[in-house]
Amino acid sequence: MSEEIRTPEPSNEMSISDKFVGILSSPGEVYQTIVGTEPNTKNWALPLVLTIIIGIIFTFVVFTQPAIQQQMADAQYKAMQKNVEQGKMTQTQMDLAVEKNPAKPGSPMFLIFGSVGVVVVMAISLFLYSLVYFLAGKFAFHSTVSYSKILEVNGLALYVAAVVSLLTMVMVVAMGSIHASLSPALLISDFDSTNKQHKILAALNLFEFWNLFVVSVGLSKIWNVTIGKAIGVVGGVWLVWAVIKIFVGGAFGM
Repeated sequence: MSEEIRTPEPSNEMSISDKFVGILSSPGEVYQTIVGTEPNTKNWALPLVLTIIIGIIFTFVVFTQPAIQQQMADAQYKAMQKNVEQGKMTQTQMDLAVEKNPAKPGSPMFLIFGSVGVVVVMAISLFLYSLVYFLAGKFAFHSTVSYSKILEVNGLALYVAAVVSLLTMVMVVAMGSIHASLSPALLISDFDSTNKQHKILAALNLFEFWNLFVVSVGLSKIWNVTIGKAIGVVGGVWLVWAVIKIFVGGAFGM
């Protein structure tokens, strides 16, 4: 008896490189391939690792620039001087703190803490935002999509975040300003991080909007809703967080 030869069914699984290029150019096509499939950890784990690596590179490249170090030192000095004026510390205490600060911008300790911070912040952001979108989908659209699928959508969008980090790093180094971004704040010659108007302009970052749009495309696919509805959810989450950072975060140094 001759054996029956079966032709394997073609797989819709895209390669890592195809997903990376696709998320940047045609996110809808990439996200369509994960609709109705079992959760795939690689779809968020690999982009997360890549984004963390680029974030650490960003830390070492940007914060070893003399111009950036001086900007940060000036900002720290200004904040401490304000504490002196408010009676929270004496001038002597301030001078001593400045002189013996082991985590000065660009110092080994600063770079180590900064790198650890990248890992923690990126991981927490991915899981927390995914949780928010998961709950939003349940309440807004009565979605039955699992948290793991939301995690995939948010994770794949990190490929955009990785590219944005590289582009921002180039802008910061080229312009010699830690506040350089593709936003109206670019037109401000003397950016003040304590100025609410300046912070509002900085929040209108086209790079960030690109990332938010890609997430919206993914959520619209797995929620089976219009892109407009998905943008409404993602944009609403962004707006709430932006307001907190601008009007409330200042009190906590955010």
